[in-house]
Amino acid sequence: MECLILGAGAGTRLMPLTDRLPKPLLPLGPTTILGRLVGQVASLGPDRVLCNLHHHAAAAEAYLASVEHALPVLTRREERLRGPAGSMLTFQDELAAADTVLVVSGDLYLGDGALGELVRRHEESGSELTVLAVEVDDGSRFGVFRLDDRGRPTALEEKPAWAAGRRSWISGGAYCLRPELLKRVPNDRIHDFGADLIPELLAERADVTLAPWLGRWDDLGTIESYRRAVLDELVSGTPGGGDAHYVAPTARVHPSARLTGRVHVADRAVVEAGVRLHDTVVLPGATVPAHTTVADGCVA
Repeated sequence: MECLILGAGAGTRLMPLTDRLPKPLLPLGPTTILGRLVGQVASLGPDRVLCNLHHHAAAAEAYLASVEHALPVLTRREERLRGPAGSMLTFQDELAAADTVLVVSGDLYLGDGALGELVRRHEESGSELTVLAVEVDDGSRFGVFRLDDRGRPTALEEKPAWAAGRRSWISGGAYCLRPELLKRVPNDRIHDFGADLIPELLAERADVTLAPWLGRWDDLGTIESYRRAVLDELVSGTPGGGDAHYVAPTARVHPSARLTGRVHVADRAVVEAGVRLHDTVVLPGATVPAHTTVADGCVA
């Protein structure tokens, strides 16, 4: 198996958090979003992880060269963005030689076991493509599956208005596929899983399987969803209260600063005198000025 983690996106919905960092390199506990995903992939047995880069590619390359992960990470710059499915062509030779291809969005926060369940369901079904499917309360921001009376997918619609406020099964941003599907991906335009490849296969009545996942899942595409995931990683705290703090070894927190609730202070961050932080994330290299109060926020 080869695994591609998608790391080229600009993370526009997360700005200004992504002004200096690519989204997969945002901190998540003592590691990053990417590092956590690599650790989850490692349990599935591949020898390495592939990762395409574009936004702040140099920063990502420098970070990956300096930090050891659970698996070696082979990176390659995608000079011209080709969309999530099109990104597979960046590693076309490596993926074409695999028995199974696992593609994971680089902004997912998954409970342990989600990717293993996806791979297991794919191997059992023998399908051309298996999609991690999650159920949400409002499907209007996602790609929503239409299902037949046996629960099999018949269509996938991107951000449909009819799914607003409606509990829906959506594409969860992780895919397991046969490498032969690479031949369907065009090289001259953006090609997406949700907008292009999956609907095309379903329209042709190709064998597409869903791997339902009922555990933790979050798309870290907004500042609030990212902050929630970082604070949830502080497992000794609870959403309803209790203090749990992570201060990176290279961060500096003034002795007079007060940290309450769940607080994450990342590498090279500075928290000056008299600061009060509550349920807050301080990103790498950020400074919280003296006598500032931040509650339920992110500081970049």
